[in-house]
Amino acid sequence: MKKISVKELALGYERQKERLMKHSALQITGNRELIADGCRKIINCDENIIVIALSDYRLTITGSGLKLRNWGTDGVTVAGKMQTVEWGEKYA
Repeated sequence: MKKISVKELALGYERQKERLMKHSALQITGNRELIADGCRKIINCDENIIVIALSDYRLTITGSGLKLRNWGTDGVTVAGKMQTVEWGEKYA
């Protein structure tokens, strides 16, 4: 049996996880809350604009008093008064 290093095992795990996380989902409650599952990265965040890299696209939220809540390994919750939600090209 071939021995596998911890690094090789970790890289294999990350590749498998990447294949499983090909989809994202949004849940919008009025203009006060947005839950984004499949969040890859927070690109920009302040009280007026939040830009999130999702699995298939970039999501830009503008408004006032915006805050990130419950940011975990799979998703993020945006709270505040949202004015626009815009989908863009996939973030590189």
